[in-house]
Amino acid sequence: MAKKKATLEEAKQAVDKLMSKSRTKSYKPIAIAEILYHNRVEGGVDLENLEDYRRRSDAWCHLAFEKLQGITKKSSNSRYWDQLFEIVPPPLLVILGKENRKCHGIVETYIYANLIDKSAAVLTILNDLRAIRPKQFDFARFLAQFEEDKRFKRSVDKIYEIVVYALFNAVTKHLGATVALTIDPNAGCVLADFEDFARLVLGVDREHPKVTQPARLYRVGTTNAADAGLDMWANFGPAIQVKHLTLSPSQVDDICGSLQADKIVIVCKKMEAASISAVLMQFGMRDRIRGIITEQELLRWYTLACGERYHDTLGVDLLDALRVEFLLEFPVTHDQRVGEFLNDRGYDLARLSGLWRLQNA
Repeated sequence: MAKKKATLEEAKQAVDKLMSKSRTKSYKPIAIAEILYHNRVEGGVDLENLEDYRRRSDAWCHLAFEKLQGITKKSSNSRYWDQLFEIVPPPLLVILGKENRKCHGIVETYIYANLIDKSAAVLTILNDLRAIRPKQFDFARFLAQFEEDKRFKRSVDKIYEIVVYALFNAVTKHLGATVALTIDPNAGCVLADFEDFARLVLGVDREHPKVTQPARLYRVGTTNAADAGLDMWANFGPAIQVKHLTLSPSQVDDICGSLQADKIVIVCKKMEAASISAVLMQFGMRDRIRGIITEQELLRWYTLACGERYHDTLGVDLLDALRVEFLLEFPVTHDQRVGEFLNDRGYDLARLSGLWRLQNA
């Protein structure tokens, strides 16, 4: 029996699904829009043949992202990019392409209008964050903006990672913590033979057998939300994994299995305390888990850092760090760039109605 041909409504639903799964940077939706744009204006893009645009779409996405954001997009790995065509495969692109050509770029307009709407929401939050003083900052309310708005459904984990990093880094700085590395006095012979190694890798030599530096934390960068990989690392020992979820014993097991570190700090929304404690004891993981930090503790620390005692010292540095990390993770599309892009492409947002009405209209 022949497979039923997909409808335009089903193809549009695939686009909506892709946008709902995308983070704020929205590389994959931009790629779909650019494939349809090049198919419409150049006519030489065969939507039935995935290989005709599979890799080229990454470069097209680069250019459009740079026009909108003013920053260069990093190349994506093949597996990440191919997931795009699992959600919107060639048969659906053919349907979308036909509609897009017939209606003079309506699908492209729809995709970009939704991305611009999301960016406008980010800008509103950023402006509030820029204006607020430490004493006014409400940690729970800040998180709630992302948890309650469906436009940020896929970005909550990144916001969680940002608030954790900003807090950990600011408190570590204000503690004045340092890390010392010292060569064993009995290893003089090895140090003499491997002094170039010690100097290049460890930063010590025979004249300077000890080095001291500030304790620092570092974000690894963007990762897949489902990945159990490392989120942060510290030059004083522990690997740090951030999860915006209620931690279960199986998830603790997955994290410990995926991180090659002697000490692990896990940050989560809540945890199944009793069962996790039992699992740690049963499988001998208690020595590897330095601590499990929940949202309740984050809230207490944020309240303390932004409160009366520290608001003009630690609180200032904390919010400054939060602003920096927020803007790195959520680049904002400025009105001038948006206007230039829309005019250049001839996109008219007023045309969006019916099937192509904005998701949040």
